[in-house]
Order: sequence, then structure tokens, then C-alpha cells
Amino acid sequence: MKKFYTTFLILLLVSCSSSGDSEATSNDGSQSEDIVFEQGFGKNPSEYVANWNKLVSEISSDEETLLFFSINPENVQWTSTDRNMLYYQFGLSENTQSLFVLNLLVADDIVEGVEFFSPAANDEVTSQRARLFFLIIIAMSDDSLDKDGRESVLSKVGLYDEVDSPNQIGGGVTINKVRYVIEPLVDRGVLRGISFYSTRVSE
Repeated sequence: MKKFYTTFLILLLVSCSSSGDSEATSNDGSQSEDIVFEQGFGKNPSEYVANWNKLVSEISSDEETLLFFSINPENVQWTSTDRNMLYYQFGLSENTQSLFVLNLLVADDIVEGVEFFSPAANDEVTSQRARLFFLIIIAMSDDSLDKDGRESVLSKVGLYDEVDSPNQIGGGVTINKVRYVIEPLVDRGVLRGISFYSTRVSE
């Protein structure tokens, strides 16, 4: 039987720039100093956002990339009066339907997890952005992981698996007391998006 691949997943395998690496690379290809940042889990929401933006600024100096991937603190909103979830959308400035959504799960003013939604798209830009978002979220969840460790998370949750239908995409893994889960959003047999969850777990 012919295996099912979505264009979204195929494009995630396309080699993209080293902006998702834990080490910066200079123009001549040599590695420079390690990127310095702090993870967001265990911090308050303001610290999480600040650390996210610091990581984004460390991995790229491109103005367009910084604008798209950075979080504007003024646009982060509570979803209810319970103040247990913050909501943010990436891509609004581009007036596109390919919006990425980040929810911060908060307990006692501490970020304990994230829920992230990425649309499934046929264009390479959206797919590469999705992959970089996943890697940023993993780094923000556990700053002890290196580049290979972060890529291993995506592999272990089934992002790169060969499947027969979009409903079979995804899985979960727990590493260093962090639970990562990928789930597909499927409508009438068509992959509409990917949800990526990362949460701290107790021993």
C-alpha cells in the first residue's frame, strides 16, 4: 500500500537554516559561541515571554524572522478571569490565514506547559516556520537538550513517521520530566493542522 505523506510533513524534513541550532554559525561556516538563554518552564509568564524573545533574538538577526517569531507582550491575553491560560497569535502582521497559536498554561503564576497549534500548509515557508516553532518550544521547555536532543523529541513524538492516513500522525514522549505530545487535526480525511503540547510532569 502506498504510504501517506502530507506536504506539510514532507517539507518539515527539508533542510532549513541553522537558526534552530543551539550554536550560532558564522558566515564562513565556523561555529561561534553557544546561544545563551533560559528555559521558560518554572518562570512567570512575563519571564517566559522575555526568555522566548531572547532565544529568538539569539538564533536570528534577520528582521523579518525576529518580527514573526517574537512575542509582543502587549498582545498576550488571558483567556478567562481564572488567569490559568494566556493566548497569543503569530502571523497577524502578515494578514494571512496561516496563523500559529500559542497557549501558555499557568498555575500559581508559573508557566507549567504550552499548547501550540500549527496550520497544515502546502507552502515551504509555513512548514519551515512550524518546525522552528516546535524546536523553540522544546528549547523553552528544557534548556538542557542540545540540537540533537531537540530533534530527537520531534522524531519520538512521531512527526517524521511514515503513515497510511493523517489520523495516525503523532504520539508522545516524556524526557527530563517534560511530556511532549503531537496530535493531528483532521477534517474529512484532510490534515488541517498539528497541535503540539509540552507540559511539566511530576515524578
